Amino acid sequence: METVTLSSKGQCIIPKSIRLDAQLAAGTELEISWIDGEIRLRPLAKQETTQLSQVSGCLYKPERKRLSDADTQAAIKRQLKKRHAP
Repeated sequence: METVTLSSKGQCIIPKSIRLDAQLAAGTELEISWIDGEIRLRPLAKQETTQLSQVSGCLYKPERKRLSDADTQAAIKRQLKKRHAP
């Protein structure tokens, strides 16, 4: 187990051996949480940035029947019930 010292600005250095094991590089975003008396750091998944032009129309299917607003709302409610069912 390694130890670190918190600076006056609230910063600490993650030891190199841990950075290498966890494959952390400069600029890696970490989620920090306080759980049961422990401070936990977890790397956030890298997300590629896309442009709207890259994904626009990806769900369009000419043969798909257009739903009414009422049908859309009913489908959403069904999915929510299904997702939150015990």
